[in-house]
Amino acid sequence: MVEIALILPLFVGLLLGGADLARAFAIQLAIQNGARAGAESYAIDQTPTAAEAAAASIAEISRTPGVKGALANVIVWETDSFGATPCANHPVGGTWTPPSVANPCYVSVEVQYTFTTTIAWPLIPNTATFDRVTTFRMFY
Repeated sequence: MVEIALILPLFVGLLLGGADLARAFAIQLAIQNGARAGAESYAIDQTPTAAEAAAASIAEISRTPGVKGALANVIVWETDSFGATPCANHPVGGTWTPPSVANPCYVSVEVQYTFTTTIAWPLIPNTATFDRVTTFRMFY
């Protein structure tokens, strides 16, 4: 009984620590999948908007249990192969022309999310910010 009383708190602490680590890994995957979903949504749309890409990202993130997608910060931007922002072929408020093979357009979606552990662990940070960026070539 004494041995169990001494080992049980350590065992429970390790179990809870493993659960927090698993949650962090699942949230990290959700954030990466959200960035991918937003970039894909923007890249294949004929009339893409940043709001649609952000909504696709948040919807994908929200599929993971325990993650509040509305708390994610989603940033969407376009570049061409020369790094010009926005893409020269897709000017904001201008006339759109399909990109050439030599000068394609790319969309990047960045998703930021702050993870908080279930238990305030001593000597270990209790929050972490996950930040993922995905870039897709735009298709028209």
